[in-house]
Amino acid sequence: MFYFMIIIGLVFAYINGMHDGSTVVATTISSRLLSPSKAVMLAGFANFLGAVLLGTAVAYTISENIIDSRPALSESPALCIIFVIASFAGSMVWNLITWVIKLPSSASHSMIGAMIGCGAAAYGFSCVQWSSIMTKVILAMLLSPVIGFFAGLIFYRTQNRLLKNATIVWNKRIEILHKLSSFFLAFCYGSNDSQKVMGLIAIGLAAWYGSDIIIPLWLILAVSAALSFGTVTGGYNMIKTVGMEICKIDTHNSFASQMATISVVTAANLTGLPISATQVITSSVMGVGTGDTPKSVNWSVTKKIAVAWLITIPASALMGALIFTVMNFIRCRL
Repeated sequence: MFYFMIIIGLVFAYINGMHDGSTVVATTISSRLLSPSKAVMLAGFANFLGAVLLGTAVAYTISENIIDSRPALSESPALCIIFVIASFAGSMVWNLITWVIKLPSSASHSMIGAMIGCGAAAYGFSCVQWSSIMTKVILAMLLSPVIGFFAGLIFYRTQNRLLKNATIVWNKRIEILHKLSSFFLAFCYGSNDSQKVMGLIAIGLAAWYGSDIIIPLWLILAVSAALSFGTVTGGYNMIKTVGMEICKIDTHNSFASQMATISVVTAANLTGLPISATQVITSSVMGVGTGDTPKSVNWSVTKKIAVAWLITIPASALMGALIFTVMNFIRCRL
């Protein structure tokens, strides 16, 4: 069970990259700055570097501020291992459903939702740190898309004003900056999303070894590699939804969208907030689309995306709780 926990965690990181990885370069591809293959390869490489180099603040938020780790570490290690496995499994079920129907929901928030459901089923509702979840997860989930939207709108309009009389030389420079922003956005995404997986696996490691929660280097490297491999091999399904169906994307509004997203995700990485890069990217695209006229945004698509955001945590919590209950029942019968 211990090794299966690590394997399913790495599989989840792979699916996370496959599910969300393409969203960070969706506008780069739809603006035709880079070909899909080059953009996805760039994103995978940047994902790995960001996951390795940008610290573990988000990982410790996941391991210490979603459920109370004290009962998880003081009771049966086997029960804790099942909690971790069921959390990953519940999240994976929801991620695969939204991936198939091409809805850019948050793989990160589905994992947090599954942790809540599994934690309540394993250790009771009292072990779920509701106040921390409300401030560090729910509030951040609600505010980050709003901030991303207005940041995209402001960046786009400021950029248009500054480049109103720009020459061809400046347009070429913007293309270079755009490629750099694509790399750095994938860099930030890789850090934020990989750390969530590290944090959950770290709970199981601490219970198994009877130690404090730490994030070992081997875990950082393994999760980083799995996430980036997922981006490279499977990250095409969300490109059409984010990069083509919300609004028409060109080089200029794509660059503004990426700069807005980088600002929000970098702030989250530094403060340890487990926000969804997918949500911020999508909302920033809506913001730049509104920069010309609100009519340029396909609001029917955005409504479906908003619904997916709202139901992700409760749906994945239910799935996680059901999977944990079944697994624990089988364990007790054996």
